Amino acid sequence: MKTALYHNLTSGGSKREAHEYARQFLHAGHTVHVFHPSTADEDFIPLKDATQGQARFDLRLVPELKLRLPGVRKYLDLVGLLVNLRRLDQLARRVAVEIDTGGYDFALVHHDRIVQSPYILRYLKTPSAYYCAEPMREFYEPPVPRPYRRPDSRMGRAQERWYAPARTIRRAIVRAEDRRNVRHVKMLLTNSFFSAESIYRAYGLRARVSYLGVDTELFRPLKVGKQNIVLSVGAIAPLKGYDFLIEALGLIPVAERPKLVIVGNTASQAEARFLENLAVRRGVTLQFYVNLSDRELVELYNQSRALVYAPVLEPFGFAPLEAMACCTPVVAVKEGGVRESVVDGVTGFLAPRDPVAFADALSNVLADAAFARALGTNGREAVLRSWTWPLAYQQLIGHLEAGVYEAAPYLLR
Repeated sequence: MKTALYHNLTSGGSKREAHEYARQFLHAGHTVHVFHPSTADEDFIPLKDATQGQARFDLRLVPELKLRLPGVRKYLDLVGLLVNLRRLDQLARRVAVEIDTGGYDFALVHHDRIVQSPYILRYLKTPSAYYCAEPMREFYEPPVPRPYRRPDSRMGRAQERWYAPARTIRRAIVRAEDRRNVRHVKMLLTNSFFSAESIYRAYGLRARVSYLGVDTELFRPLKVGKQNIVLSVGAIAPLKGYDFLIEALGLIPVAERPKLVIVGNTASQAEARFLENLAVRRGVTLQFYVNLSDRELVELYNQSRALVYAPVLEPFGFAPLEAMACCTPVVAVKEGGVRESVVDGVTGFLAPRDPVAFADALSNVLADAAFARALGTNGREAVLRSWTWPLAYQQLIGHLEAGVYEAAPYLLR
């Protein structure tokens, strides 16, 4: 089978998913070519390493204005947004023609970093599937409150009110384009039943769940000693729930309290400062790492006494599975997709979003090294049994062979 893979992704879990699916296609003897605009992240887990060729399309976007233009800057940015969406649409037409005339049997489409559901869905005639990890969450969920987001002066508050219509218009434009694009989907796949529910609420479309996996040769137990640290992994941003973890760790007695190590692929400096200040107030030792190599990450998983995981409504979450593959127990908040991967009391613990309950669950792991090792062993066995990339690939192929890419059977009419 000759497969085209399209994306305009940033760094993160979706990029890893695209890379691993491409690798599995290649391993199965298929021809795989990647198509992407120049705005896609090409450094984080490069797809060229897992494909036989790539077509890179130059896309010049109008940047947000950096000049101080009080009262007009955000409104001028709206003009730039409209130009950028038009350029994205024009590029999508070009890429669709390249794929449709290239003799491809199938196209696997991933997110667009600007509009989420990519414009190429409108134009592809080649049988295709859109792997949607999540709808654009800012349109469907309340923001996580942060003090640094609030204006601290009368002028700042007045400017916030003045620009409110610009923000509303921007959201309406992007949301409408996202929804219009996804309505052209031929087959819709996602990473968890939780995500399938979110997609249905957002778009009125039914997605099929095609679970993801872990590279168990990369993420594996090493012969390294445990340190008095717990690890959390994900972008350093409010949605990742690190403030909750600091609150919970602050409730563990000082003599037993481990250091919290956070590894992010990206970092908001404002969020990092907020977390550092909170950690000082709660007496928690905190350390950040950004953009570690996979090898360094695997070593940290092995050195950690547990993975602590508390993102807000995380759609799937690679980190719990990666930790389990390294024989490291997981203590996670019981929400989102993690409820489908972590087995409570067997491979770790699922706790409510309550600092006391979470601290108690983590203390159970920290207090008994033999119990922690048993949880870790169970986790590795669970991953090998149910969460490898070859298994994920077979699920994906099963969906494709079922012929689900008939025209939009999911649409609510």
